[in-house]
Amino acid sequence: MKIKGLVIATVFALSSISGAFAAENLSITSQSGWGNSAGTAQSGFRNFSGTGQLGGWNSSTTIQHGAFNQSGTAQFGFHNDSLTVQQGLGNVSGTLQFGHGNNSQTYQSGVGNNSVTIQH
Repeated sequence: MKIKGLVIATVFALSSISGAFAAENLSITSQSGWGNSAGTAQSGFRNFSGTGQLGGWNSSTTIQHGAFNQSGTAQFGFHNDSLTVQQGLGNVSGTLQFGHGNNSQTYQSGVGNNSVTIQH
C-alpha cells in the first residue's frame, strides 16, 4: 500500500491540510504569497489532486471519494476561491483561475464525469 503526499508552503499565514485514506492516493500542494489555504481529502484509491496557488487571498478545497478521480487547481492573483467535490469513479476536474476575485465550484458524482473551468 502506497500513500504519497507532498506539501510545500512558503511565506506568511499559509495553511494546508491533506488527507489520504487507502492506497496510492497522490496529493501535491504548492502555495506562495500570503493568506493562502488549501485542503485535500481523498478516500478511495488511486486518486490524484494537485493544487497550486500564488499570491493574494486564495483558497482551495478538494474532496474526492472513490477511485481513479483526478483534480487539478491552479490559482494566481487575488481572492480566488475553488471547491471541487468528486464522488464515484473516474471523475476528472480541472480549474484554472487567475486575475481578481474569481470563484469556482464543481460537484461531480457517479462515474466518468468531466469538468473544466477557466476564468481569466
